[in-house]
Order: sequence, then structure tokens, then C-alpha cells
Amino acid sequence: MPVTKHVRYIQRFIWLYFWLLIFEGVLRKWLLPGLSVPLLIVRDPVLLLAYFYAFRCQLLPDNRFTRSTLALALLSFPAGLVATVYTDFSNISVVLFGLRTNFLHLPLIFLIPKVFDRTDVLRFGRVVLLLALPMALLMAAQFAVGPEAFLNRGAGEDASQIISVFGRIRPAGTFSFVNGTSLFFALSTAFLLYGFLQPGVYSRPLLTAAGFALPIALAVSGSRSTILGVALVFAAMFVGLLLQPRLARGAVRVALFIGFAGLSLSFLPTFNEALNVTTTRLELASTAEGGLAQRFIGSYQDTFNGLLSVPLLGYGLGMGTNAGAALLGLKGRFLLAEAEWPRVVRESGPILGFGYILLRLAIAVWMGKLALRCVSTGNLLPLLLFAACGLNIISGQFGQPTSLGFAVFGGGLCLAAMRVPVVLESYESSAGRQLSTR
Repeated sequence: MPVTKHVRYIQRFIWLYFWLLIFEGVLRKWLLPGLSVPLLIVRDPVLLLAYFYAFRCQLLPDNRFTRSTLALALLSFPAGLVATVYTDFSNISVVLFGLRTNFLHLPLIFLIPKVFDRTDVLRFGRVVLLLALPMALLMAAQFAVGPEAFLNRGAGEDASQIISVFGRIRPAGTFSFVNGTSLFFALSTAFLLYGFLQPGVYSRPLLTAAGFALPIALAVSGSRSTILGVALVFAAMFVGLLLQPRLARGAVRVALFIGFAGLSLSFLPTFNEALNVTTTRLELASTAEGGLAQRFIGSYQDTFNGLLSVPLLGYGLGMGTNAGAALLGLKGRFLLAEAEWPRVVRESGPILGFGYILLRLAIAVWMGKLALRCVSTGNLLPLLLFAACGLNIISGQFGQPTSLGFAVFGGGLCLAAMRVPVVLESYESSAGRQLSTR
């Protein structure tokens, strides 16, 4: 079978991975709620098939990051099995899920740029922008109806969404939980801003629809994470403007349009109500939990709380995930920690845990450097995409499948947008070499 046919198969599987990422919540909430737990890994067979064909045509990523991922996986699995001996709860099924959570999907970051380039990334962007307005309108409908409505079902039978304030929920759109809409609109914002900064890439009607979707989604979200994700992408745009002042005219178009969209929507009573609910929710959250910065820093500081009492090999790989808790008959609980870094360290112990954290940090730092370098050549898209996924790669909750999916898929798009499908091989041969283009 020709190599080109293998590549087409890989591309199709990655597209299927994307569609399942967007709509797996529909399956888990509305169509097949009784199969909600098995559907947590619905993307895994698709991913494995992509890896299989990548192996067949010698495109399986082989670089310092994937080798480190494999080495940590090979060490973490037996360590997790040993931990089951002295941990009352942990078992081999939980360890296997933890192995899958931490390691299986990471190589996809480096496979995507081997089979896609910047043109393909822009196609993904067009689809994301097409989905933005329907997603925002679905969120608005979920906001308008009560918590017990069919639209606001959670993943699984008799599950519901998180309450915001005034009896309203935090809309999850097509996703299982609200974090999906947060990550989706960060990605949508990256393509939206790029479309305004580079006229002609996307049509005006498409940008207009997606531009109106953004303030609607922010207003009804009731989520600080959604606001933070969008804000990071805007911050990346301003960094790009500092490095490429010629893009200032596009930034003015962005500001004028967002202002116009916000002003137009302010005449709608529902939009104003949603804005009031979200503002109140943010104020109450700041009072009860501290400001966003305090909560953000606190999630990292918690990594070191009680560190000396954590066993050398941890309490058991996978135990800190919600799915791991469900496998142990303790559904809906965080057994070790809610934040990602504390979970990783308490699951795998200080040595393997911090090794895994450093791996994710190294991937993000390296990717960020390449994205910044691309700005100097006039390509701002990688930096915008990195802003949408970088923090998620560093400390996103990989135990939550949607968070994991957006981290690796967004990272892959970021590298593919650099128009260098073999960027890692170039990096391996000369770490300091100037990033080349296709």
C-alpha cells in the first residue's frame, strides 16, 4: 500500500479525533448516557489506528520528547503496580487508565505536524469558526432553561451541570463539562483574531458570525477559565503586535468589531441577564476563593503541600482521576487532588511525578519559543494557537478527556501552523537552527 494512502488514513483519523473531541459530550450526555464511562476513551481506538498507520509509513514521532514520554511510561507502569500492593484502593485497571491518561495521547502533538501543514490548520480553523455561533447559541439556550432541563444533563445517568448563581448553570455546549466550552472558545478566538489580522484568510460572514459568538459565550459562561483562556489569546495578539507593528491595523479592526458586537448584544435582555449572572458569579468566586491569580498560584503551591508524606512511588497511577475513582466505586470524587500537578505527584511520587511535570513544561517552553520565532517571519498563527493550548499542556487536567484532547490537538495544530511537518527532526539535528518553512 503506498505511503501516501497511509498518510491519508492518518489524516482522516485525526479529523475523526477532532470531531469526537467536539461531540463526544453529545454521546455521553444525551444519546448514550448509560455508556458514559466507556465513552471516556472513545477517541483512544482512533488514536491507536493513527499511530498504527504512522508506524507503517515510518512517520511515528521519534524525538527527545516522545522518547522521554515512552521512558516515563515504562517506569510509571511497574511503579504503579508496586503502589497497588500498599494502597488499599488502587488496582491494575486504575493503573492502566492512569498510564493511558498521562502518556498515550502526548505523541499526537508531534504526529499532527507530520501529516498536516498550515493550509490544513486553516481548514480546521474554518470548521471551528463555523461551529462557534451554533455552540454559543446552544450555550445561551442551556443558560435560559432550568438546571433540570434535558439540555443541561451531565455525562451519565442522573448527572447535571455545575450551578453558577441565581439558579443558572454553567453551560457546557456539546461537551460533557464547562471546561470544554472554555477550551473551545480559546481555540476559536485564536482563529478569529488571525482572520481579522490577515484579511482574506476567512470570509467576512464567517468572521462576523464567530465574532458575535464570542461575547455571547463569555456572557453566559459563568466561568473564569473561559475568560482567562480568551484573555491569553488576546495577550498573545498584543505580543505579536509588539514584534510586528504592521499588524496594528488588523488589531484596530478586532477592537472595533468586538466593541460593535458587544454594543449590539447589549440591547438584548437575555444578554444583559447573562452578563449580570456571570459578573456576580465572578465576584462571589473571588470573595470565597480569592482572585483568579491567587487561585491559579495556589493550584501550583498545593503540589508541595504534604510532599514529604507522599510515598516514593506515589499512591498509585490513575487514582487521582475522576475515572480512576469511578473504577474504584467512588464516582464523582477527587481522591488525591483536583489540580493537575498535585494529582501527578501524589499518584506517581516525587521523582516520576516531577519528571512528568518537567516533560510537559519542556514541551510547552520549546513550542512557545518556536511560535515566537515564527512571528518574526510574519506568521502569527502559531503564537495564537500556543496561547490557546500552552497552559493546558503545562497543567491542564489530563484526567478529564476533553482537557487532554484540546491540549494535544491544539499543540499539534500549533506545530503544523509553522509549515514544518518535520520540525522535530530539524530540532534534533540542530537545536539552535533557525526554524525553516516548507
